Amino acid sequence: MHDLHNLLLSLSLFFFVEAASTACIIPEDNLNSKNVYLSGSNGNFDIQRSDIVAAGKSVHLLCEEGIYQTAFACQNNVFNPPLLTSNCARGVKASVKPIRDSSCPSPHLTYAVGIRVGTHFFELYRNCFDGEHLALKHSIYMAYRYIHSAPRPAAYFTTDGIMTVAQASAYKANKYQACLSTYLGAGQPNCELDRGHLTPSSAFIFKEFRKSTDKYLNVVPQNKLVNIGNWKNIEAWVNNLVMGRYDTHRRTYDVLKVCTGALGVHELRHSNNNRVLIYLLGHKIPLPKWTYKIVGHLSGDKWVILTYNDVNPPSRQDLNQVCTTTNCHPNLNLNGVGYTVCCNPYDFVLRNINHLSGIC
Repeated sequence: MHDLHNLLLSLSLFFFVEAASTACIIPEDNLNSKNVYLSGSNGNFDIQRSDIVAAGKSVHLLCEEGIYQTAFACQNNVFNPPLLTSNCARGVKASVKPIRDSSCPSPHLTYAVGIRVGTHFFELYRNCFDGEHLALKHSIYMAYRYIHSAPRPAAYFTTDGIMTVAQASAYKANKYQACLSTYLGAGQPNCELDRGHLTPSSAFIFKEFRKSTDKYLNVVPQNKLVNIGNWKNIEAWVNNLVMGRYDTHRRTYDVLKVCTGALGVHELRHSNNNRVLIYLLGHKIPLPKWTYKIVGHLSGDKWVILTYNDVNPPSRQDLNQVCTTTNCHPNLNLNGVGYTVCCNPYDFVLRNINHLSGIC
């Protein structure tokens, strides 16, 4: 049976490679340049979200100055004219706009992050944000099949008018270490914090789009060792899933909806042995107790992965309050730092984030 599964998986991957071989692939150099592309024609455009362009389809170059009218058509596995005949001198910059979204409970606001071209706004991802407490609640994006992507660019975080520069500085190491010492009476071991992305840079293949995730609107304080441990492993699993590495004879996971969020406020032990809720700035910018990722496919396949925001495991009581555990996807590597489990999706949404029911 194991050999049959491997054979079917190999055949699935073979057919995917065959399908990709009849398409055109945007070269890696273009992904890592200032260039991004739109798909569509006759003014009906959307972001080209994959490096795979189907035979007979076209892409248009999008630069800061606007959309190039030349259509780069995929014909006989090559672009005509070649993509390298036009390059952007200046890349597009992502902007942020508030939008109406019933999945973000009042008084929180949803902000869409995307690319504005004239009167049109091409959305990359959207985030529900608690402006009073400067707390990111959840982030939603779509993941599309791809073969290659640009390397992760150097981080340059922006506030986008959602918080002040002074407020954002609470994320600096010297600031939060001072905060923890003030709250807890002493510094804490293994408590260095990162700016943990909810929509990750790896959600996008173009360098200019990857830059759009470096926003204070899109991060939560996350234990550094957890961020580079199991949280990184979860993001890698999502990428591998949408790239087709875990396709089966039943499923081709070429498009996924990904919802990522934070739950609760973490407590740490004070030197006087009391437990204290942790914020980076007064009662703003809470340290989440949990972070979760919900990954869904149109077939109905869905996974909820829950990670405790600490190097130590949670109590069984704390875990049972938010999660009914279930088996994880067999290819999800959970050998890194950070206590991580998989939860029954419908129970998890109903108990913790009912406002996302039917959405995530």
